[in-house]
Amino acid sequence: RNFLQKVMFAGGSESPYAKVMRGQITLSQLFSEMEEGCKQHASTLGLSLPPTFSVAQAFEKMTVEGTVNAPLLQAARMLRRNGFKTCVLTNNWVDDSAGRLFTATLVNVLRRHFDLVVESCRLGAWKPDPKIYTYALDALQVKPQEAIFLDDVKENLKPAQEMGMATILVRDTEIVLKELQELSGVQARRAEEPLPTACDPSNVTHGYVSIRPGVQLHFVEMGHGPVVCLCHGFPESWLSWRFQIPALADAGFRVIALEMKGYGESTAPPDIKEYSQEQICKVRRCRAWMAGIPQAVLIGHDWGGAVVWNMALFYPERVRAVASLNTPYRPADPTVDIVEKMKSYPTFDYQFYFQEPGVAEAELEKDIGRTLKVLIRSTCPEEPCCGLRMLWMGRGSSSPSLLAGGLLVGFPENPPASQILHGPELQYYIQRFQKSGFR
Repeated sequence: RNFLQKVMFAGGSESPYAKVMRGQITLSQLFSEMEEGCKQHASTLGLSLPPTFSVAQAFEKMTVEGTVNAPLLQAARMLRRNGFKTCVLTNNWVDDSAGRLFTATLVNVLRRHFDLVVESCRLGAWKPDPKIYTYALDALQVKPQEAIFLDDVKENLKPAQEMGMATILVRDTEIVLKELQELSGVQARRAEEPLPTACDPSNVTHGYVSIRPGVQLHFVEMGHGPVVCLCHGFPESWLSWRFQIPALADAGFRVIALEMKGYGESTAPPDIKEYSQEQICKVRRCRAWMAGIPQAVLIGHDWGGAVVWNMALFYPERVRAVASLNTPYRPADPTVDIVEKMKSYPTFDYQFYFQEPGVAEAELEKDIGRTLKVLIRSTCPEEPCCGLRMLWMGRGSSSPSLLAGGLLVGFPENPPASQILHGPELQYYIQRFQKSGFR
């Protein structure tokens, strides 16, 4: 009885368990020590182990059957969105086993959803050693009395309680969520799915690819697996996909979010011909070819949607699938004068306004923060000054005043930030357009 447990913990502070948790030995070394320890312990009991006995196989089977507690992860996301700092304290090991991809993937997911992940094998201290709790509190810059600690091992709660933390023993998820809600004051149990965790410019991988001398394209990427390429619209940034990037990465995709030509850190060539659909699609194809990507799923929004539709037309062999948000596919009709057709739709008047060099740029760049707060708004009733967005959408009904007065005439000088772009994200957008301008 408790055969493996006795072998695992034999030796106290120098037991196989203690050494692997401190990072003194790797997981494969643990397996070797456990195999030898099991043979010796069986011998002292007058037993013989089955020929097929394998500690590694038993461990890997247990690992594969493990799952993430989705309701608790969702609750952690809700807490983080409500201003709480979140942290994972994990007793784990340096995994050099055949199943190390599972460990790497799990830790990667946790790092995307929590402010801090503390691994015992990296710190050299493990729960219930008070050192690991102190380290986390110091790293998060919080006092014990400000912290709520959850664990499924009762012994691990004791040091936290002695330090002054509120604690919750994790057994039944519903009970845990109720207790967490009472302690935090945050609705941890919600019927609707909260927004995914957004990525931050400082915690994603940034890359640059040279299209030709003097012209480069900036992109960010995350995850591994089949490639999904995201193309933003106007006036936007790769950060428009901040919620989708981690969610797609968690789902098993390699996500590449492009900063389109002319935006942010991507080069903005002065020649207008550089921005034809043919040239932009060539850039997308060049980027994929240089990265060794034979095929990708393309998803676009707004003008990025037009690009991905055309990529599917020009280079169908490179496109695994294509999708667009708010830019429906419309096949070209050679018998229709597209300019005359656009003139019949007042909503597109702004595109004619953009044709006069220097005019629109001067207006939009005068106060970039105001420009973005006016143009990027939600139509939801809860949106502050929702009428701003509706007013902008209806501006085309009075074409002369739009073209003569400008795109932003009639809007407040200091409009409130919108629900979909505010705080650090708004400041990031402002910095990008200060760099690239609106031309």
